[in-house]
Amino acid sequence: MGMPLNPRILSRLEERYINAFLKQDGEKNVNLRVLAFQVRKHLPEIRRELELLEKFARAYQKAK
Repeated sequence: MGMPLNPRILSRLEERYINAFLKQDGEKNVNLRVLAFQVRKHLPEIRRELELLEKFARAYQKAK
């Protein structure tokens, strides 16, 4: 069947926290502080992997 690829970066709950934070113009709580720490920690790796996926998709499309 192939290798499974996780289709999401954020959980639904994390997405809700972020959207609520953005709509409420910056009210911070413990959950958001933890999420912000994790974002700062992992964002460079997420960007690197996203760039790799985009390169793969372009190369695969050309190879058809």
